Amino acid sequence: GRAAEIAYTARFVGAEEAARIGLANRVVPSEDLFDEAVAVAEAIASNSPGGVRMSKRALQCNQEVTSYAAALELENRGQALLTRGADMPEAHAAFKEKRPPRFTGQ
Repeated sequence: GRAAEIAYTARFVGAEEAARIGLANRVVPSEDLFDEAVAVAEAIASNSPGGVRMSKRALQCNQEVTSYAAALELENRGQALLTRGADMPEAHAAFKEKRPPRFTGQ
């Protein structure tokens, strides 16, 4: 509803309001913007490349999926595929050894 109101009225939405209503994740002072962007990129890059890829695909596809069952099937398929890759044993080993995983994307 909020997005429709903003689009239909073409009103200006400031950074604080955008964050408050969920159109932006956070407000960052301009002098900290680069460091914040790098921190988010590093957090994403530290995850399994396959996991990030499947998450992106699921988020994009689920915007067009018409049923919960179809969305669940897509998520289950992604999880099943990821368990067969080399990153899964690495994730388990890293967890057991209490160290950051070294994902290869394989």
